[in-house]
Amino acid sequence: MQEDIEVVVIDIGNTTIKSAEVRDGQFSNQKYWKSTEDLLNFYSTEFLAISTVRDHVEKLKGQFQNPRILVLDPSLALPIRLAYDTIETLGIDRIALSVGANHLFPGQNNLVIDLGTCATLDLVDDKGVFRGGTISPGLSMRMKAMAHYTSNLPDISNEWQKIPEQTLGQSTKTCLLNGSLKGLLYEINGTLETLKQDFASLNIILCGGDAQFFESRIKAHIFAGSKIVELGIYRIWKHQSNIS
Repeated sequence: MQEDIEVVVIDIGNTTIKSAEVRDGQFSNQKYWKSTEDLLNFYSTEFLAISTVRDHVEKLKGQFQNPRILVLDPSLALPIRLAYDTIETLGIDRIALSVGANHLFPGQNNLVIDLGTCATLDLVDDKGVFRGGTISPGLSMRMKAMAHYTSNLPDISNEWQKIPEQTLGQSTKTCLLNGSLKGLLYEINGTLETLKQDFASLNIILCGGDAQFFESRIKAHIFAGSKIVELGIYRIWKHQSNIS
């Protein structure tokens, strides 16, 4: 056992597997992994809290029936309440983000914007209630989808940062850039404007791999949430420890 580790939080996303060690509530030693097997072998004697959006939650639970390993799912007791019609389908990553936001800013209305493979916006209100949100294609997915489902449109997902931005696209690539980057930006800003009609005070927490491309473009004061998933996983694990 590595010295003084309280728990290792593990975030298995659509494209990456990453972990962080927690000591006295502080996060360190973030690592990226090629497989869950490598990770679990490395941390074989530690307490683990695992969040996964991939299709192997039950597999993990069945394979690692170890009281030191907690695989998160929406049926667990949580530090927030879920006002959601289909809780069993709610991604644990969205729950973890919301728990992290509520812990950072308790008693406030928090909107978490996660810009990764998919773009999700989720609201936790000032009573600590998850109110729902939106899911749409992320930036790269939008670009790849247009190329995949058409015969002649190019895939700009690996070169879009070199394409000049124009108010009205003057080439196919600049038009694709407008539809992808600006389309997602307008979607976010439009959702913010709508939510502000019901929630006058709204914290905006921005995270995810593509967050850097939107931070200066969103029409609101925002907080960077680089470790918010890890914090949420940890707080859920801590909640289980406190009630067990």
